[in-house]
Amino acid sequence: MLERLRGDLHDDVIEGIVQTYREYPTTGMLVCVSGPSGVGKGTVIAALKKIMPSLEHSISVTTREPREGEVDGVDYYFRTKEEFATMLENNQILEHDVYGGNFYGTPREAIERRIGSGEDIIMDVTVPGSLSVLDKFSTSCNIFLLPPSLSELEKRLRERGTETEESMIFRSKKAIDEINQATKFDYILINKDVEQTAREIHHILIAEKLRAVRRPGIEKVVLGR
Repeated sequence: MLERLRGDLHDDVIEGIVQTYREYPTTGMLVCVSGPSGVGKGTVIAALKKIMPSLEHSISVTTREPREGEVDGVDYYFRTKEEFATMLENNQILEHDVYGGNFYGTPREAIERRIGSGEDIIMDVTVPGSLSVLDKFSTSCNIFLLPPSLSELEKRLRERGTETEESMIFRSKKAIDEINQATKFDYILINKDVEQTAREIHHILIAEKLRAVRRPGIEKVVLGR
């Protein structure tokens, strides 16, 4: 039985589960993928979206000026710094960061609206950002990606060709601090192989869709009410 659950668990089992939750009411979910820089979050998410093409990226709110061709509500929600500050005060931002003098954040109302309509949203988010989301959005699914080892993480960072020795030291220290917070997350995966990690997240999300909190009113459907 254990062997059957490994590897590709499998198509017939997963399809049966998927069909079950397709037939009954379900809300969407917010998935946060975190981990130290260089662990492969973006690559894993890209591989996961090939398996689950219905996964949508969240749209951030930012205080920077729109670039040519960017559309409000499609690429970003563009707001002034005053408007962003008000959103923070009113607990309308799930997590935020500052880059290049501009604020970037995840708008709570938009996420709740999209999840309420059944969308599944995935975010590549910093470790503090993910913990902030978990604190404010208890039904989120938070996944921490670990490297196979610190030496492998360093190798991946160096292969980027963008790091100085100074930045390598900074990122290595930061990685240790972030890894020490891994047990605060719902799931911890070791990203040794991108495709395997994507499959593991797929299995996690299949189970997450069956949580009672995502299926309000299912008992009424079953009872014919």
